Amino acid sequence: MKSFLNISLIVLFLSGCSYDNAFSRFDISEKKAKSEESIVSSKIYDKKEVLGIVSSVYLNAVNPEQFHDGEYFYVYLYVKNKEESLTFSLNDVNASSVKELYRENEFAQLTSSNAPWQQYYLVKFPKQDDTLVFKVSLTSFTSDPIVFEKNQ
Repeated sequence: MKSFLNISLIVLFLSGCSYDNAFSRFDISEKKAKSEESIVSSKIYDKKEVLGIVSSVYLNAVNPEQFHDGEYFYVYLYVKNKEESLTFSLNDVNASSVKELYRENEFAQLTSSNAPWQQYYLVKFPKQDDTLVFKVSLTSFTSDPIVFEKNQ
């Protein structure tokens, strides 16, 4: 009887936590939760040194009603040498549209990062297949591939 009571109390105690998830203790919107789940980061480096860090959000997964006529990414990055030219590619296809954004922009609330030393972009590509391989290139160096799976 004593062990039954102890086991019942433990089960009751643990079942109280079963409805929580990673975002339930925070007061964030569903859009921000989707965004945080889809943020992927990569480094841009040469053989010995990190030249930059890039993070991207696949906007089609966050807001499919608004972003449906192409593949859209919100990109924020830091590069040591801001004079180097940036190019964005998805499955080895260059971006059809790149818009540099101010630090305070309509997508800033989707991420926890809003630093003055970063650069912010809205990048659009033509529609692609289910696997999206996103890369950012500087003049002579490219980031590690950032892979997004559609329809998950």
